[in-house]
Amino acid sequence: MHEVRVPKLGYTMTETQLIEWVAKEGEKVEPRQVLVILQTEKTSFELEAANAGILHIITPVEVTIPVNHLIALLAETQEEYEKIKSQVEVSPDV
Repeated sequence: MHEVRVPKLGYTMTETQLIEWVAKEGEKVEPRQVLVILQTEKTSFELEAANAGILHIITPVEVTIPVNHLIALLAETQEEYEKIKSQVEVSPDV
C-alpha cells in the first residue's frame, strides 16, 4: 500500500483545496498518471501518482486540506484494495 499526501510546493504553503479527482475510486493507476487537481492561493496543479496501484479516495472534493494530509491510498492488489475499502472511509471533515 502506498500513501498519497498533499505536497508542500513553497515555503509559505500551508493548505490547499481539493478541486477534482481525475482518477476514479477503484481505478488502476500507473506512475505519473494524474490523480487529482489541487488549488492554492496562487496556482492550480495536478498531483500525479508516484506508484502504480488501485486508488482508494479518502478526502472528498471541495475541502481545504493541510500540507502533508493523507488524501488517498494506492493498493497493490485487488485483495488489498477490498481490505482498505472496508476499513478506511472517506473523511468528510479535515
